[in-house]
Amino acid sequence: MRSLPFVLLAFGTLFLSGCVTTAKEQYVKDGYRLLSGPEISVLVSGNTVEGRYWNGSGDFVDYFSPDGRVASIEPSGKHYLGSWKVDGDLLCFAYPEAALPYPKCVEIAEKGGHYVDFRTGGPTYGKVGAERTSFVPGNVKNLPLE
Repeated sequence: MRSLPFVLLAFGTLFLSGCVTTAKEQYVKDGYRLLSGPEISVLVSGNTVEGRYWNGSGDFVDYFSPDGRVASIEPSGKHYLGSWKVDGDLLCFAYPEAALPYPKCVEIAEKGGHYVDFRTGGPTYGKVGAERTSFVPGNVKNLPLE
């Protein structure tokens, strides 16, 4: 009879593990809408975008040149140059000189003018990566693209 509590505990653990939702799923339940590729392009192309990382590391600024170049300032103050593109319904970046020499892609969701990024791969799949707080036309922070 000692095995019955173990069986019940194991069953309960398996049942509850199927109920875990990602941050992305919770945001969608709360009314956020995932943006399409064309919506993402309109949102970022030619704009300076400011935001904050959700891991607490600080604020960032990106300028998305319409020609596919991106200039970024990280919370540390370091500048990075790279490229961006929309691939399907994902916003993808690559920064060859940074710790991100490969494309990193995110999904973007919006609700009432509030934008969040969701990670799309690995153990952080579905987690919030950043909140994008400001979209201003042009390279208003004069970020160098060369």
